Amino acid sequence: MEVKVTSSTILTSPISQPSEIPLTIFDRFATNKHIAVLYAFTPPTSTNAEIISGLSNTFVHFSNLTGNLTTNSYGRPSLTVGGPDGGALVVEATVSSKLEDHLPFTPSPDFRLLHPKINDAKHLLQVQLNRLQCGGLVIGVTAHHRVADGQSMSTFFVAWGQMVCGVPIDPHPVYDQSWLSPRDPPLVQFDHWGTDFIPLSPRPNQFCVTPVYADPREITNMLLHFSTEFIIKLKAQTSASSTVKYTTFQTLLGHLWRMVTIARQLDDEECTMARVSVNGRPRLQPPVPPEFFGNLVLNAYPKAKARELIEGGVVMAAGIVREAVRDVGEDYFQSFIDLGEVYGDRDLVPCYDVDGNVISPKLEIDSWLGFKFDKVDFGGGGALCAFLPTWIPLEGLLIFIPALPPDGGVNVFVSLLEKHAERFREISHSLD
Repeated sequence: MEVKVTSSTILTSPISQPSEIPLTIFDRFATNKHIAVLYAFTPPTSTNAEIISGLSNTFVHFSNLTGNLTTNSYGRPSLTVGGPDGGALVVEATVSSKLEDHLPFTPSPDFRLLHPKINDAKHLLQVQLNRLQCGGLVIGVTAHHRVADGQSMSTFFVAWGQMVCGVPIDPHPVYDQSWLSPRDPPLVQFDHWGTDFIPLSPRPNQFCVTPVYADPREITNMLLHFSTEFIIKLKAQTSASSTVKYTTFQTLLGHLWRMVTIARQLDDEECTMARVSVNGRPRLQPPVPPEFFGNLVLNAYPKAKARELIEGGVVMAAGIVREAVRDVGEDYFQSFIDLGEVYGDRDLVPCYDVDGNVISPKLEIDSWLGFKFDKVDFGGGGALCAFLPTWIPLEGLLIFIPALPPDGGVNVFVSLLEKHAERFREISHSLD
């Protein structure tokens, strides 16, 4: 893939005077990295000028994406919006090939050419507009996770498309943080040390993690499609032996957790854990609006021994996932909010920050199902034909993505060591 950058510019923040916004405990729990995604549209599309103008106007409502991560005078991490150092990077580029040459999109290291570099990025939001020979368009976007989670970014993408199309933004983002207020006095009911954050002063052998690293070239990414028909058959297995109605996510994750465990060839007594993202918006009471812009996600930690997980079937695996996610309820989120009040000035390090790029026997699970990534429209008459993360050399990562019409179903991004990926490909759709 030959990509040639033709221009680069900085869109300034719509806020002239700097404003400081303290990071919440959920922002500090989010990974300290840019997340990169790709959107592909068939021709005809809106012009680059129209898309860039729409982005600039969208920042009036999403100015946090033009800020800088800083530390305030009290030592607390914060977001500074406005002033001369903010803004978002916009790159324009051309691609020598046609869109049809790359469809259907399958993850490739070449995808990294379609968005600005993530390492040492100076801007929280970076956009690259890639024009292909046929007139097709691939938009590569990277956004820093400590500013916004997946649901927030999906709201932003939809609003950006609405602005390009001349449609009023609806709904508007919500920035009210009153839902995140600690109790008086704060009450940390759960032990978040060693699960969510590294203990501040761990005793010898209390929290020992040896990061495992592999050459990124030994890690492969896959994008697997699970049709509606396959999911119906998979759910039929659970309904045949259980009265519990499992969701699509619980059922499919249970299935994939077992298949990855088989492919990894873990020892029978090895404990495997699936670190599952849990959206706090519907769990807090009263519920936080879906349009809340920021981070409001914690993790559930379903665990099982390898042999028990494999032999227990998809019903057992889905049940373990269901119970673990259910345990991360309102009381757990409120306890986490109170933790932020008690330890607000301390350097809190999420446990996953000490992982290497090989996390076996663990899994990292993110679900983008139910978000609006597949509803983005930048106008011009072309169709959204692909949406997926870029190349990610992190073994053990699974991302659930809504599949585009007319196929429907679910796409799952899977990253494994190549020596395990070969076996996983063979069994990923097995219903035995």
